Amino acid sequence: MLIRIVDDDEDLAESLKFLLEPEGWEVVSYPSAEDYLKSDAPSVEGCLLLDIRMPGLSGLELQEKMKERGWEVPIIFLTGHGDVDVAVQAMKFGAYDFLQKPVKAERLIQAISSVASMLKEKRDYGASLEYWYKKFQLLTDRERSVTILASQGLLNQEISERLNISTRTVHTHRLNSYKKLDVHSTSDLAPIAALYRSRKITL
Repeated sequence: MLIRIVDDDEDLAESLKFLLEPEGWEVVSYPSAEDYLKSDAPSVEGCLLLDIRMPGLSGLELQEKMKERGWEVPIIFLTGHGDVDVAVQAMKFGAYDFLQKPVKAERLIQAISSVASMLKEKRDYGASLEYWYKKFQLLTDRERSVTILASQGLLNQEISERLNISTRTVHTHRLNSYKKLDVHSTSDLAPIAALYRSRKITL
């Protein structure tokens, strides 16, 4: 995981690198928000340790620029004592956490570890949806429609009315799709419902 540090205090940036690299994380620092925007690769998984007050673009302005560009790097703000209200505002706009300077080592490592866990869960969830998407492709068109509606909690009678087919036909398609997907109840179709909500699959 890559940890970016954006802070005009070079001594602080170096001390943070000294603290974090032994934890097994790759660390890169930028002296300004402008340098970060020019040089970073946001697709690389990790997080951003961001000072709120800097010459040039402030931390909040950088956060806004990242939103405009669609960069989804989790941000942990580093704040001075007088910046707590500003940090709370940053949290409302999607910051992951904020820490007061001087930053306590244990608290910082805990915050970054929390980001790492969150990113892993997100990665695992994405892999899970990809797995279910591939299984869903095994179904016929009619089985897909029945399965999507079943995942929304519709009963066989409601599905038959929606698709203009008999309840017996719905029952047959439902049994076949459950067998192909290796599921046993409507609650097992939660990943299908998630795929439908994300518009990866359609009726």
